[in-house]
Amino acid sequence: MRIALGLKNQSIETSGITKDYREAICEYIWNGFEANAKQVYLEWNHNALGGGDIVSIIDNGEGINYYDLDNTFGTFLASQKNSLSLKAKSKANKGKGRFSFICFASDVLWKTTFYDEKAKVNKYYELTLSDSSKEFVDYTEPVETQKHTGTTTTLRNVYGVSPEDFKSDEFKNYLLEEFSWYLYLNKDVKLYIDNVPLDYSAYINDTLSKEVTVDIYGHSFKINLIVWSAKIREKFCCYYLNENSAIKGKDTTSFNRNTVEFYHSVFVKSNFFNNLNLEDIVSDQTTINAPDNGNEILKSLKKKVQDIISDAIDKHMADKADDEINKMINERKTFPVFPDGTYGQYRKNDLKNITKALYSAEPKIFYKLRPVQEKSLLAFLNLLLSTEEREEILQIVTDIVDLSDEQRKEFTRILRKTSLENIIETISFIENRYRVIETLKILIYDLTKFTNERDHIQKIIEQNYWLFGEKYSLVSADKPMQTALEKYTNILYGENNVNATLCDDKENERRMDIFICGSHNKLNSFDNAVEENIVVELKAPKVKLSKEVYRQIEDYMLYIRRQPNFNSQYRKWKFIAVCTEVDDDIKERYETFKDKGKPGLVNINGDCEIYAYTWDDVFRLFDINHSFCLDKLKYNRDKLIKEIEENITTKDRKLANSLTSEIVNNSENSQV
Repeated sequence: MRIALGLKNQSIETSGITKDYREAICEYIWNGFEANAKQVYLEWNHNALGGGDIVSIIDNGEGINYYDLDNTFGTFLASQKNSLSLKAKSKANKGKGRFSFICFASDVLWKTTFYDEKAKVNKYYELTLSDSSKEFVDYTEPVETQKHTGTTTTLRNVYGVSPEDFKSDEFKNYLLEEFSWYLYLNKDVKLYIDNVPLDYSAYINDTLSKEVTVDIYGHSFKINLIVWSAKIREKFCCYYLNENSAIKGKDTTSFNRNTVEFYHSVFVKSNFFNNLNLEDIVSDQTTINAPDNGNEILKSLKKKVQDIISDAIDKHMADKADDEINKMINERKTFPVFPDGTYGQYRKNDLKNITKALYSAEPKIFYKLRPVQEKSLLAFLNLLLSTEEREEILQIVTDIVDLSDEQRKEFTRILRKTSLENIIETISFIENRYRVIETLKILIYDLTKFTNERDHIQKIIEQNYWLFGEKYSLVSADKPMQTALEKYTNILYGENNVNATLCDDKENERRMDIFICGSHNKLNSFDNAVEENIVVELKAPKVKLSKEVYRQIEDYMLYIRRQPNFNSQYRKWKFIAVCTEVDDDIKERYETFKDKGKPGLVNINGDCEIYAYTWDDVFRLFDINHSFCLDKLKYNRDKLIKEIEENITTKDRKLANSLTSEIVNNSENSQV
């Protein structure tokens, strides 16, 4: 039997039928899903009878109702499914989808089983449509069957497309763009390509995508935000579905900024949309029975949708901001360089937090900036953060871009939060350092006869060598010279230097108490990069810094100068001896080098300098370097001293050991 469409082949060919085989296949897959199929299979088969290859789309849906053929296959440019279409596109196919095969096949055969409501049985029949006679649809009489409902659509004599095209990543990505949203919303639905389910997980950001159910004036709305991992063909839209999953309308979201690259779609399902049209939803004009005729419901719903999107964008931008800041630091080199010490890292983290907040609030500020512009902007932000005018950044940013009230509040909160966090961290940092200083004073001045260099002083300094410089790395502590050299080359060059061997020397087995090297370069008077290194000789509190102690540190200097691996005109060496007191011979040396303007200097030999410090010199230098923090933070040093002294009951070697262990453990934990 045959159904006449009442128009000519040429009319069909000029009606806008797709010429893309991928879109054609998608049309037939959608037919299965629109028939409520839970499983759809796409298969490629070679015709063993000598004809061309065939493509089959097999679904377990409701089938094609034989008694509705006049309203489905019998009418061109009209489709009974238009009002129930699941497909998220701006125009329905208007009945043209069944003719999609003509772009790459000679004819199409439908083998379909449907449920006959009157007879209460399943019935099977076939339909055929040919490229050579598109104005007719041939079909057979339905017969009772035991088969399950569903339809197999077979595209025969395929041309211009190969099995490799179907297996390609390009085709797979096309299917992902078309069906990922539907598969995500309907987890029980599967699309198989040659018996392998299409995995949409790589195409959808499952971390940012979410489902939220809200109740507004007694109406339940299930909101699904889908965040795509790649750019999609359509605009970012919110689709409104009724309780039968029919799309009743759509509206674009307000998050289409190119700089954000936040690819998303929103699907809202509710019986509230059963009797609404697209115009009603977009214009906020509706007559639904509600306290306010439905207008407030729609406004509240759209506000909730925007909030959900905004929350996801905040998380997305936070991750993106971290990546951009890393590029500023490591790739573009536009981020300011900070000292390696603790204060420098606090300032660096402060600028990173503010830059992250600014980028998240409005990435356009950084969009397509040239490196010199980006570097200038970051330097300007850093300058403001270092002053009392840090909160003026908000006003400056507001003058540049239009921030929402929420963005202004969030930016203000971050400015204050990072400032407070820096204060809290700095107070904790200062307290830990002063605890070290005060404990050393007790060991040196109060427990003099119980304290020695190896069991107490050296252990503490080994964990707290910042006393002699913020920018240094520990090379060795009480280790043989060979070990010190290996560690030294490892720090400076990043790997062990197998050629780092010492020249034969009778003093190769000597041990330097503390050997630290510069972790960054310093420019000399000719703007050449120079490495800085420090060797510290520590003595027990009862030992005076005498001529003998001086000669010991001088021997270190002479030894270093004899070793080629340690000796270069681009390296500077500072040798420091620390004792509780200095004798008259050392005081005379102070006078000899007084004109150099370097307190503690007692000798210069090329690029090597020797210093003799008392512990009081070391402690005083610490106070000077930290005074600005103390004044600004109003740190209560006396309270800390009192707390330490209250825990002292007896003065003996056991107390010296206990105080040392406490400081060493605290220092190790703070480094972790």
